[in-house]
Amino acid sequence: MLTCPCVSGKDYLLSQFVELGETKHYPTILELPSKHHFGKLYREDYELWQSLQEETHVEFDLLYDPMMWRCLLPWLEENIDTTIIYVHQGGLLGNETMLARYRRKYGDQQAGW
Repeated sequence: MLTCPCVSGKDYLLSQFVELGETKHYPTILELPSKHHFGKLYREDYELWQSLQEETHVEFDLLYDPMMWRCLLPWLEENIDTTIIYVHQGGLLGNETMLARYRRKYGDQQAGW
């Protein structure tokens, strides 16, 4: 099992598993090389979200999923013979407001972004 800490960091995520009663079987926790602030708008997240939607025809959650994919894609390059089942991280209701936030910050530049 793979996961990433979308809120806070690895230690906090591990503590959440312990709080749920898990003491032996922890997931592999993937992290970005730099701090990712929850709820902050990252152009790279939006571009990846758009790219994934174009490639897979699946609409992912815009708040949580881009960070997980940013963690997962380098891992997949090193584990090319691994089959994964991706569990969608959130609902899609927030995408409407997240898209509005991205458009306010970066403009409505559909092409080229």
